[in-house]
Amino acid sequence: MKINSILCKATLCSLFSSFPTAAGFACCRDDITTKEFHDALLHKYTAMWAGNLSLIDDIFHPNVELHVDRFPSRTGKGSTATHVTNRTGLKDFITRSRAGWDEYYFQPIRTVAAEHTIAARWIMHGILGADFKTFPTPLKAGDPVTYNGTDFLVQDDCTGHIREVYIASDSISYFHTMNLTEITV
Repeated sequence: MKINSILCKATLCSLFSSFPTAAGFACCRDDITTKEFHDALLHKYTAMWAGNLSLIDDIFHPNVELHVDRFPSRTGKGSTATHVTNRTGLKDFITRSRAGWDEYYFQPIRTVAAEHTIAARWIMHGILGADFKTFPTPLKAGDPVTYNGTDFLVQDDCTGHIREVYIASDSISYFHTMNLTEITV
């Protein structure tokens, strides 16, 4: 990364401006730590979680890593771990997360950004659909669900793409909201 940045600053990019990967090096952006860039990135991030999956390539590094809590399995016995190391895996995770909801979106309620990181405290707003199968719940289709969490996003220091995602949801509150009385691990 540092070599890439030095080469870009040393005019390699200006010499080959029509070739974004001249000599195998992509030019680094100089605006990725600005408030405007962070705000736009967070706006795209929440739009993607609201269902606009076409934004994935625009905002995530190809080898994005997702770190998230374990969730109850579909059978209600045990829990499942999530291991995501690229955009395809992230898209699959988001698709699974949204499955069975008639409404599903995140509202940021507090954000803090510095350098190549963004932290966002959010509220998830959802309306349970008839085909919700993520895990067993006594709730019925049409029931509203809300819970909170915090996402910590780490940007690639050259492109500004999100390279790492750490999701810390308030899982116990979520499980209470879903009317679960016990969870096996």
